[in-house]
Amino acid sequence: MRIITIPQFGIGDTLIATPAIKILKENLRDSHLTVLTMFKTTYQVLLHNPYINELIYIPFLKMGTFNSIKTLLKFRGKYEVSINFYPSNRYQYNIFAYIIGAKVRLGHRYIKYDLRSLNFLKNKTIEEDPEKHAVQENIALLKLLGIDVRKNVEWPLIYVETEEEKKWAREYLSNRGLLGKELIGFHTGSSVFKKHIYKRWPAQKFAALGDRLIESNPDRRILLFGGREDEDSIIGVLNGVKQKEKVLLVEGTTIRESASLIRMCKVFVSNDSGLMHLAASLGVPTVALFGPTNPKWVRPWGVKHRIIRLGLPCSPCFFYSPTPMDCHANLNYKCMKEIQVDTVLRETEALIEEGAR
Repeated sequence: MRIITIPQFGIGDTLIATPAIKILKENLRDSHLTVLTMFKTTYQVLLHNPYINELIYIPFLKMGTFNSIKTLLKFRGKYEVSINFYPSNRYQYNIFAYIIGAKVRLGHRYIKYDLRSLNFLKNKTIEEDPEKHAVQENIALLKLLGIDVRKNVEWPLIYVETEEEKKWAREYLSNRGLLGKELIGFHTGSSVFKKHIYKRWPAQKFAALGDRLIESNPDRRILLFGGREDEDSIIGVLNGVKQKEKVLLVEGTTIRESASLIRMCKVFVSNDSGLMHLAASLGVPTVALFGPTNPKWVRPWGVKHRIIRLGLPCSPCFFYSPTPMDCHANLNYKCMKEIQVDTVLRETEALIEEGAR
């Protein structure tokens, strides 16, 4: 059986599909699995995954509609099954699957905007379950292929690091005098797609948290991760911290190099983001800050973690649909802005202490 998966948009969504990919291949051992990706970062986090037969990167968003359709037609008729992993509640993903033309097209039917997103173009579906984590949603899809998934829901996210990458990380830290230090990773940014910039905890509060963590243990160092989309929040943290020599920006690295450094961290403190899921895939205990989005769906999976949120009556308000994030309660994203530094500090210290036992 030849199976193809439709591209996921971000690092987090891509990693969230990896437990289902493993279960699929271990149950259908003779199948050939092709995984499409449309970003270099999503391609890179799946490198060396032993459960993928063919990993392909195609920059669809840079190609335009005509060239994208022309490229997809090259896959037409070559696969018996296509899978739209969760979440993919946009019409483009369903058109992708329809053009590829697998006889069996798996995916979800969504609570919101299901018809508008053309989910009827898939012909074998399950209903979205608002009580399930996205990992569980993806594993549940496999029952449509006759796979018994009841015992497999705790399997972790998969990221495979090479020995060369581990060596590179040790040398990177050694050259900066960081080996032997207690490293704490921060991701202060997030995607900006569909107004997800409002998932961010204020940069000045991250700065205050960094100072407090270092004050309680001078042997600590903060590693600040992020890309170009996160530049404003990174600058805000670097300008705001008092002990600037102990807060280091990780820059000029690939996503895989960043991953090898994240693995060296004692704990990772992050907004709801792709790097939060990358930390989870690396087994790093994670403190995750949530406001508009739902931790029930996308909390760090398979690792020790702490969820921090205000729990306002209007939160979470974001759901999977083509519509962008918006503060429907007109509170200017109070759910993120008013999370207190003391709360995050307490939970971060508790997670570090728990890991030291």
